[in-house]
Amino acid sequence: MADSSSPSLTPSAMGRVSGWLTHWGISPLAFDDTLSLINPLLTVTRLHARVVAKHAETPGATTLVLQAGSAFRGLQPGQFILFSVVIDGVRHRRAYSPRSIGGHQNRFAITVQRQPGGLMSNHLNQHVKVGDIIEIDQAGGAFTLPAAAPTQVLLMAGGSGITPCMAMLEHLQRSKAATRPTLIYFARGLEDRIFARALDDMAKRWPQFTYVAIDSVANTANVPGSTAQQQVLDTALLEQTVPQWRQMPAYCCGPAPLMDAARQLWLDAGIGAQLHLEAFAPAKPSGDTHAVHTVQMERAHQTRSFSAPGDQTILIAGETAGLSMKHGCRQGICHECTCRLRSGSVRDLTSGARIDGEGQPIRLCVSAAMSDLDLESLN
Repeated sequence: MADSSSPSLTPSAMGRVSGWLTHWGISPLAFDDTLSLINPLLTVTRLHARVVAKHAETPGATTLVLQAGSAFRGLQPGQFILFSVVIDGVRHRRAYSPRSIGGHQNRFAITVQRQPGGLMSNHLNQHVKVGDIIEIDQAGGAFTLPAAAPTQVLLMAGGSGITPCMAMLEHLQRSKAATRPTLIYFARGLEDRIFARALDDMAKRWPQFTYVAIDSVANTANVPGSTAQQQVLDTALLEQTVPQWRQMPAYCCGPAPLMDAARQLWLDAGIGAQLHLEAFAPAKPSGDTHAVHTVQMERAHQTRSFSAPGDQTILIAGETAGLSMKHGCRQGICHECTCRLRSGSVRDLTSGARIDGEGQPIRLCVSAAMSDLDLESLN
């Protein structure tokens, strides 16, 4: 059932209104401000969603159910939505993986796990309440199921990386697809296992679904108690759990060590193209702390220089130097910090690949300098 508070204008009608406003010399943003006095969800340019429910999933994770306006174009399971929130006068943007609620196009839920020092994650857990309005973007991202439902699919998750995987599972179960999914889910323990009860119920009610819950932090960086005795993602686990893993599409979302392990396993097996990866937290460089490189960046016909240590992303290095750096999600998703690499070399922290100059695009938030750099901002 559609939410009665959701405006009735369609996305195409919103687009026509935006075109008319531009033709008449009226700022769509100013028009949005006026419309928001009537209904915050009735906007032409900016998208908003209202928080209609909030509940705890674990001691450190909260689910928010949101109702978007009719300009929202819906989502595919596994995609992300960028959320924008003003905290202490500063606008912050982060990406979260939504799940459709009851199949409705405009209603969805996100589950946010607190991150140590995380401004957005702690704000959404502690301060956002039912009735609040949050600015959002349209859904995006390629971490999605194939257009034709596969016969089998393997999902691997760690911690809050379960959220896009859960969206896929709910979609497959709801659509009654013949797909046989397998989920391998790493968490510290039952108390920290997001959707624990829902996943247990799903495994009982859905014969095609294989669910493997593993209590282990061996795939998580810098966690006290992580030992060699704890289960890791390796060939032995895959062979035991899903012997046909080499013949099916695979999706992995979670901490960097988990995704690094999956990436290497699939590369070693010669099937890297079958693996899809999605990061849920900003990438962290592991380069030499003593290696410091000089970065020159041109933006709006002005060139600024700063130093970038090997153990920092270029974005953080620039901010540490006091520069105002164009950025959005800080997760390598929104591409607002994209620059052209004119000369030098960087490490892409999402893929581990080395990228050399000659006009290659790089994202500052997920790149670390490997030499002196000459950059041109593209935003």
